[in-house]
Amino acid sequence: AICISMSVKNELQNWIKNNHINTKKSFTIEKFHLGVEVDNRMASTGSFLNSKAIINKISSKVTFLIVGTIEPRKSHKEVLDTFEELWKENIDVNLVIVGKEGWLVKKLIERLENHSELNKRLFWLVSVSDEYLGNIYNASACLIAASKSEGFGLPLIEAAQHGLPIIARDIPVFREVAGEHAHFFQNKANTESLTKSIKEWLDLYKSNLHIKSNNLSLLSWKDSTENLVKIIKEDNK
Repeated sequence: AICISMSVKNELQNWIKNNHINTKKSFTIEKFHLGVEVDNRMASTGSFLNSKAIINKISSKVTFLIVGTIEPRKSHKEVLDTFEELWKENIDVNLVIVGKEGWLVKKLIERLENHSELNKRLFWLVSVSDEYLGNIYNASACLIAASKSEGFGLPLIEAAQHGLPIIARDIPVFREVAGEHAHFFQNKANTESLTKSIKEWLDLYKSNLHIKSNNLSLLSWKDSTENLVKIIKEDNK
């Protein structure tokens, strides 16, 4: 078995042990990390109606970005609850959500579609090109990685590629991927921890004392693929 992070490898090992799964003596579990696209020649291009206007709005104030399919484990509801609290306190920031509708989120989607801040300080972009997503990363101030569970967390290294700071939930895989290059908030099932963390980050950001992602270790997809091939070749010796 080949896993995309040490965290997933550990989870699989524990699952096998806890469920008393019998494996062959030759069975091994390996891991490798995912990469980012360094050569943009293969990236999808294009934008859509009002795309420039949206970028201008994103650039006009501090903007927090979430990237990923909208589903319960990614905690979009918790993030939206948090930003509603911030807006009530007259903290004038944007929230941009990039990702299509997933599963078990009908109520949240209705809430997004009918939100009073939609296209004002709240933006939901369902499908964007690689080129336009890059523009959004560049126009934003901070990525929020709020997932309760992930296999890797590709947006973290995409953010680092664009020099975008990161606020991440304190879960093992995000610690593994981001290390000391992210601002972590406690993994609790309420908005208090994230709200507090965003306020702390904003105070640091004003003085340019926030944690930067520039030195986060990145692999290209070529490097990532070579690591994967190396694992397969070694396993077949």
